[in-house]
Amino acid sequence: MLTHNSREHLYSFTLINLGPATLRKLAESFDSFEDAWQVPKDKLLKIGIKESVAEKIQSVRPKIDIEKEWEKLEKSGLKFITINDKAYPQQLREIKSAPFVLFYLGNLELLKQKQLAVVGTRRYTDYGRMVTEKLIPQIAQAGIVITSGMAQGIDSIAHQACLTAGQPTIAVLGAGISEVQRNGYARPMIDKIISQNGLIVSEYPPLFPASKYTFPARNRIVSGLGLGTLVIEAGVKSGTLITANYALEQNREVFAVPGNIFSPKSDGTHQLIKNGAQVVTSADDILEVLNFAPTQGNLFEQPSPEFTDPEEELIYKKLSLDPIVIDKLAKLCKLDTSTVTTKLSLLELKNLARNIGGGRFIKNV
Repeated sequence: MLTHNSREHLYSFTLINLGPATLRKLAESFDSFEDAWQVPKDKLLKIGIKESVAEKIQSVRPKIDIEKEWEKLEKSGLKFITINDKAYPQQLREIKSAPFVLFYLGNLELLKQKQLAVVGTRRYTDYGRMVTEKLIPQIAQAGIVITSGMAQGIDSIAHQACLTAGQPTIAVLGAGISEVQRNGYARPMIDKIISQNGLIVSEYPPLFPASKYTFPARNRIVSGLGLGTLVIEAGVKSGTLITANYALEQNREVFAVPGNIFSPKSDGTHQLIKNGAQVVTSADDILEVLNFAPTQGNLFEQPSPEFTDPEEELIYKKLSLDPIVIDKLAKLCKLDTSTVTTKLSLLELKNLARNIGGGRFIKNV
């Protein structure tokens, strides 16, 4: 257990942007981070720290006011754990280059629960959104915490699906938590996650900016926290596949949802399936592999609605998961466009149809 002074000095080391390997060497080589803060460059080199890193420590260290920075951290409401703390998840401790420090906001107890990483493309299709909104609540309600990266697209839809179902979720960020909180897009999602007993995690200090390097690094944590990784829509060159590859390296399960064979957004998931990923067409495909009780339900299964209006029933039966424009639907039903438009509005209110934009509608399953 780190002393208060040692924690303050460790936090200051994180502000120098040192990787987990360097922090681990400092922890193993000195009695405390307070002691490590005082050592000259030559002693840093002796314990195996690269010269460029040692020079960075030596040059940046004098510019950091330890007490002032610690006060800022406390005011931010953020806290952190280290790899040596009991609260640090064993699942993550086992991975290569496990983060030495985890900053967090919210319910730390979630890290002790069994998790499933969920990732997917930012530029999702209606199919991908629908699968995520149907599949994720079933998994979460079975007792598995959903962990993702809170990126726009499938990640955020997965988090929102948990929240809508009244389930907590974990978001792993590719930047400092306070930095992301300042982002207009991200702040509402962070607030929702925290308000519903969820957790926000990052290995970066509060105001550390995102970069092209931080997101791939973030992905190893997303997969490392989970028993497995579920991929919902990903192109062949999608960054989502980085997370899947990390999961394979970490000897974790990889699941993939099959998609439209004509959609580039499914090329990556289909490649994963060809390479041995578990095919997912229902929550049970995941729950059974992870030794959870099955739901005994189908992903798109729902009770057949009862209609008192024959025109509504006719329109509903003509809808499918393939988008259709109002004019074409009117021709199929042999009804005028205004009638179809009115009935579709009623079906939307009953949550039986969905307007996906451009005058296109699908059956809401």
